[in-house]
Order: sequence, then structure tokens, then C-alpha cells
Amino acid sequence: MLILAALIIAGYTNHAGNVIAGFPVKLTATQVTLAERTAIHDSQLTTNNLSTSQPFNLSTVNTYPLSIFPESEQRRIAADFGQPRVPVAVKRAITGAEKAMSRSRKRAEKGLCTKDESDDFCTKSASALRSYLDKQVKEGVITHAERKALGR
Repeated sequence: MLILAALIIAGYTNHAGNVIAGFPVKLTATQVTLAERTAIHDSQLTTNNLSTSQPFNLSTVNTYPLSIFPESEQRRIAADFGQPRVPVAVKRAITGAEKAMSRSRKRAEKGLCTKDESDDFCTKSASALRSYLDKQVKEGVITHAERKALGR
């Protein structure tokens, strides 16, 4: 029996317009390492002593200089790797909202406000931050991948 699985392999377009397939497995300030996954079948599973719970095998791993990719692709690579490179204003907004929610929780712990008031403030702050980030995506300040990587 042949095990087949559909997997969308990420592709990043370089300055020449060529697509380089793979997903980032290592990222430095100057280089990215991209790996491709390929499906393997049962005969390989038994010969390689792999379980059927791992139907993928890394076939190729290549390192590329980030400079071969346009800035937008570099940002997408960083977001796909889980280290989004977002503008300073967006980082400040996230940090500010997190600090305000932390202060509110500490105020509640000290009895300076009720737990319900703190929870209400934190809920409103988190909602405002999500709306702000959605607006930044809509305006093109950050990408969908960066928004997803921020996890808010």
C-alpha cells in the first residue's frame, strides 16, 4: 500500500523571479536554510525502520543568502520561521498593550482594583490590539504571515 499525503511546500521568489521551494529550518541575519519534504511509501518505511506515523522524509536541505530575496520575501521567510520582522511601531504597540495588561493584573493582585475590572480591561486591551494588528495587515504594514506568527 502506498502512503500519500498532500503537503504544500512553501516557495519563495528570489530577485530573478525564480521560486525556491522549501520551508525555513534555520534563519540567521544573513542566511536561510530551506528544507523540502517528500512523501515516502511503505517499502521505504520498513527498510528505513520508520513508523507509519512519520510519512515524510527530509529530502534536501539548502542554505541561501537572504540577499537573493526581496525584502518582502525576507519578511515572509522570517514570519514562516516564527520570528516575524515587524516595524518598530507595531512592536511598540504590542509591548505597550502587554505592559498595560500586566499592570492591570498587578493592580488587581494588590487590591487597587477588582479582578473583574482587571479582566474587563485586559479583554478590551486584547481586542483593541487584535483590531490594530488587523488594520496593519489591511494597510500593508505587516503581512498575513507576520500577523499569524505574532499569534494575537
